[in-house]
Amino acid sequence: MSDTSCPAEPLGKMPTERRDDRSPVRDVLRSYARDSYVLKGSTCSSEPPEAFESLIDCATGIFETDPSPRLARALREFDVSRLDRYTPFPVEAHFKRAILDRFRPIGVTENQLFLGHGSFNLLERVIHKFLKPGAMAGVGPQFGEVPSEFIAAGGRYQPFRLLEPDAALPVSALEAAIDTGAYSVLYLDNPNNPLGCAFGRAELERLAAACDRSGTAFLVDEAFGDYLDDAASAIHLVPHYRTLIVVRSFSKALGLAGERVGYMFLSEELARLYRPIDVPFEPGVVAQTLALETLADPAWIESVRGEVRQAKRRIVDALARTDIRVLPTHPDVAIMSVYRDGTDLMRDFRRCGIVALAGSHFANTHTDWDDSYCRLRVVHGELVEQLCERIGNV
Repeated sequence: MSDTSCPAEPLGKMPTERRDDRSPVRDVLRSYARDSYVLKGSTCSSEPPEAFESLIDCATGIFETDPSPRLARALREFDVSRLDRYTPFPVEAHFKRAILDRFRPIGVTENQLFLGHGSFNLLERVIHKFLKPGAMAGVGPQFGEVPSEFIAAGGRYQPFRLLEPDAALPVSALEAAIDTGAYSVLYLDNPNNPLGCAFGRAELERLAAACDRSGTAFLVDEAFGDYLDDAASAIHLVPHYRTLIVVRSFSKALGLAGERVGYMFLSEELARLYRPIDVPFEPGVVAQTLALETLADPAWIESVRGEVRQAKRRIVDALARTDIRVLPTHPDVAIMSVYRDGTDLMRDFRRCGIVALAGSHFANTHTDWDDSYCRLRVVHGELVEQLCERIGNV
């Protein structure tokens, strides 16, 4: 990565096309394509190289662990006659209390907690229905789908590069930019995707204070937050800053990607304004039941964190024996990014039976990121040893 903190050119300008005034579709969407590797086709569906019976998929962002044993029992005992009704409000209230009991944020109530079909569902709703479509500041590299969604809503996006050599937040540059009043939103994914690094509470508080001064929404995406200690969450800052929004997911460390469960904390002021556009009965009753059972098994959550920590250490050690550089990352987060100068690193991994996510997927947030960069996820169980062996041949 470049060692400059200067922002890249703002994104958000669409190619000029001939306008059809008869179309009911917004002009900004005429050249829009969701910036998602999911819709670009999975390289895992292709045949593996002849030397390997199967590919090891390190491209997705989930940790494919065994779920809590409580989930199987909950499904066996679930009364299917409940499926002809919307999710009952007592179930939702119970779920919200379980989330609050987990984090115990002082000064935060159920009225500031909202549920949705996954964290991205909530982020999309906030972007398209709630926040001003002005200019979004972010960091580079970071998860690109939120900026591209903001552009689809009619906004612009400006990334400020993380600082070399430790991928530190460019706090001073962001503060100065926010204080101009030119940005309606600051977006930060913490832990960062693709690096898997985490930013500290003091840095978040400085940015939250700057956003409060200027009336800028501070959107903190903690989709990978469950790999870290609960005390590290920005949820604990919500009572103190009036423009703070924190979004979290059950799809990563908590193993419920197939059920699409997300939740969001807003400051008291923002919660009051958001409540009229909140959509009821999300997630479904099965999803909320399974999420409740997951939260009721904190020992299982700790076991997942421990397994990820151990597996990531082994993978990083294997990479250290090659000329592939591991970029700054937190030891507990189940993704990391790697770099090899002057090569198509995703292709090199593919030749050894490993599917990685190409660095060019993040180029809209950091223009230097091409396919000499890759994101890898931490794998589970026996795949760890197989992955380490294959890394030695990359």
